Parts: sequence; C-alpha cells; structure tokens
Amino acid sequence: MAFFRKRSSGKSDEQLEVKAPEKVVADVDLEPEVEAPRHDLSELPGGIFISVVIPVYNSMPYLTELLNSLELQDLDKEFYEVIVVDDGSSDFGGEILDIYAKRNENFKVVHQENSGWAGKPRNVGTDLARGEYIFYADSDDTLGTEALRRMRDFAFQHEVDVLVPKLVPTGGRVIRTSLFAKTMIDAPLESVFATLMPQKLIRRSLLQDNNLRFSEEKVRLEDGMVLSAVYLLAKRVSILADYEYYFIRERGDGNNISAQPFEPFSYVHSVAHISQTIKDLTADDPHLGRLLTAGLFKRKGLKFFVGERFLKYREARAKLWISAFGPYISEYLPERREEYFSANDAAKTEAIIAGDYEELKRLAAVDLEASQKPELVKSAIKSDAFELRFTSPVSGPTPEAVLVNERGGDRRLEFPIDKSSRNGQHAVLLTFSALSTLAPAIGDIHVKYAHAETRRIRVPKDVQETKDHGARVYRTVKGALSIDLKKAKFA
Repeated sequence: MAFFRKRSSGKSDEQLEVKAPEKVVADVDLEPEVEAPRHDLSELPGGIFISVVIPVYNSMPYLTELLNSLELQDLDKEFYEVIVVDDGSSDFGGEILDIYAKRNENFKVVHQENSGWAGKPRNVGTDLARGEYIFYADSDDTLGTEALRRMRDFAFQHEVDVLVPKLVPTGGRVIRTSLFAKTMIDAPLESVFATLMPQKLIRRSLLQDNNLRFSEEKVRLEDGMVLSAVYLLAKRVSILADYEYYFIRERGDGNNISAQPFEPFSYVHSVAHISQTIKDLTADDPHLGRLLTAGLFKRKGLKFFVGERFLKYREARAKLWISAFGPYISEYLPERREEYFSANDAAKTEAIIAGDYEELKRLAAVDLEASQKPELVKSAIKSDAFELRFTSPVSGPTPEAVLVNERGGDRRLEFPIDKSSRNGQHAVLLTFSALSTLAPAIGDIHVKYAHAETRRIRVPKDVQETKDHGARVYRTVKGALSIDLKKAKFA
C-alpha cells in the first residue's frame, strides 16, 4: 500500500493514501508560500537533470515520432535519460524500442507483461529514474526540440517543484489551451488544477519523500490522484508558456485511454478520492478547498449532465450517473453552491441529489440552446465601417465584444457591441480605421463573452457578403464569418 506524507510544521506526520481510490483522512498543516531564490544558469549542476518516463502499449506508428523527438532534443544527452516501459505490447513496438535503446546510450527499455493500465509502467519507470526531475510523457505524443532544455533551465532558475509546460493539441484533441496564455512563476492552484494529466515536470524528491505512486489498478483519473497531491504538496508550481513544449494527440484509432467508455460508480469513486485529497491538504484554507473541489466537479462531473451529451443518454444510463454523483455532491461540494456555480449548474446539483431525471433533461435543454453559436443576420456599409448584425442565444451568456483575430498571426482587434442590443440581436461597427491596422491579412470574426469565452460567428448560406475599399466580409467554406483585408486600401 502506497502513502505520501504531508509537509510538517511541528505536528506529527499523517499519511495519505494515493494508490487506490479509497477514502483519505489526514490532519494537514501546510507551510506558507515563500519566495524561492533565483539561480544563475551558469551554476547548473552536471549529471542527469530530467528523467523522461514513458509507458508504452501498442503505440505504433506514433511511438517512433515520440522517440525521434527525444533523440533530437537540443539538450546534451548526459543531462537527460529516457526510460520506456513496454507494458506487453503485441505490435512491433518492443522491437522498435530496442533499436532506439541500442543507438542511444541515454535510453533504457524495460519489457514487462501487460498490466492493463498506465499506472504500473509509470511506477516502474519512476523507480528507475535518476534525474532531479521526472517528466511523464505518453507514447503517442511528441515534444518540441527545445523542450527539455527550456524546462530544465526554467526549473533550475526558479527552483520549481512542478512545472506545467505548454501543451499543444493535435489530431483533433481538445484541451484547455487558455491555461497556457502566459508564463507564471507562481501559478494559482485553481488554474493548474484545470490540468490533471501527467505531462508535467515534477521534482523526483517530491514523489519519493511523499511515496507518491500511481494506482496500478484499472481506475479512471489515476494520474489526477497523484497530480492533485503533487500540486498541493509543492512549494512552487509554475506554468511555462513561451514555447510549444508538448504536442498531445487524439489518436485516429480511438485508443486513447481517455476515449474509452466510463463506468459511472468507479469514475465517481476516483473523483471523490481527489476531492478527499483536496479536503485534507487544504484544511488550513477551507475556501481554497471548496474552490478547488467546485472546479473539479465542473470539469470532471458536470460534463456528464450538459446539453446534448446528457440528452443523448438512454434513461437507464443517465440515471446511473445521477445515482453515482448524488452522494458525492452531498459529501464534497460546498453547501452554498450558488457562490461557485452558475444558476443553471447549481440547479443541476440540486436535481442530481434529488434524483430528478426530468429536471436534469430540462436543464440540459437550456444548455443546448445557450451553447449555440452566434449567427450573422446581415452585414452592411455604414460610411466609415462595416456594420454587423448577429443573434446570440437569449438564454446564453451576454456578448461583451466582437474580436477580429489575424489568421495565422498574433494580432487581434476588439470592437464594442452596441449597448442598445435587444431580444438576442446585437450590432457592432468594424471601423475602417481600426481594420487598416490589420491589413493586409485575413481576420476571423468571433464574439467574446465573459471569462474569455469566444465563439465564432456562423453565417447562413443566404446572407450576402459585403465589400468596400478592397475589403470584404464573407462566409468561409465551413460557414464561419471572416474578413479579407489583403487588398484593403482605407483612406
């Protein structure tokens, strides 16, 4: 049985289990945050700094892309090692691994019988690691060529315990990219808790000293069980967003673990385990604990009760999710849920506790309506501007502005929405003077809502494009709204 220990401040240590999704109880006293010293990079120590640990099971042909990206790192090979644990692959990935290990002295391969999940091979790799830090990679992803060097330099300079590098989705993978908008030396816990995936640089002693282990059973969120403890025990967690560090893939064959079917009660058991870890390690800051738990439920729980997803469930399947989450909500979510959730989501928590399937269907229908994309009604010329009129769901969030984002670039224009908008219809003027600063380029047009949410404006086929001064507002082949400024000549 695996345990980790809390940071101590004179009280006796308590142990927290992170291996299996069982209830955790601890009396925790966290040390206050302190400013860590910054180091001169010329003082960088020699020897292995990063151990890249990779569990592998039937990952061809993606595996070779990852191995190539690790071979091509611009960090000297004496400073990093690659530990690959082949979990009984039945494709020819094992042979490929041996070839790479033969030609790279810093590559180590372990072949073992299939364990059925990623936890055991990660633990095996962790036990063999010699680096100051461990970076957990998945066998179907790739790293940017400068990734290890940049992470090493930043982690050393700022004495980081856990480093969250910028992830880039590929192959249709959907992740929260807004998390990587900027580098943060001291990242808020409520931000980093949005990513409980294992692709992080973690100080090895943090794992060793607290005996943190991945569950080796076939349970959901086994990585989140470890990461939640790591975040809360670390003295410094940073986000590094200055480079495309890690390309995370949605596999075309549908074999990502995250794409496999969910078993409701087992899944909720794992969510409860993470919530208990949060509760125990934020005992000195109950508000933080409630905030993190509410955020966890928004991401890992409410998604099963939202809009089309919930409405597509057969009644028996939907009621399984209701039965599984009802006791969890009663035990772990804050009582005054309206402080942490929207009115619609707070109502869902009450309906889940009450087992009210019909009310949850109604609320999901409201979600579906509110999530619709804004739609262009017409575009026109107004002396010195393009005027856009568009609709946005009345039951949805209120539009705050219209954005014109440079396609393939970083420039962005923001235009205020006419305050006289009513009944779900809104108007905005894209002034020629502002647009001239974006030319020559193509701009994609979005509506900005609260909390940095943006939605692309849809264009019905019968809405005509508008042209003036060499610029045109038009419908793309995918039915979205854009503006072509390549030939624009504004006076």
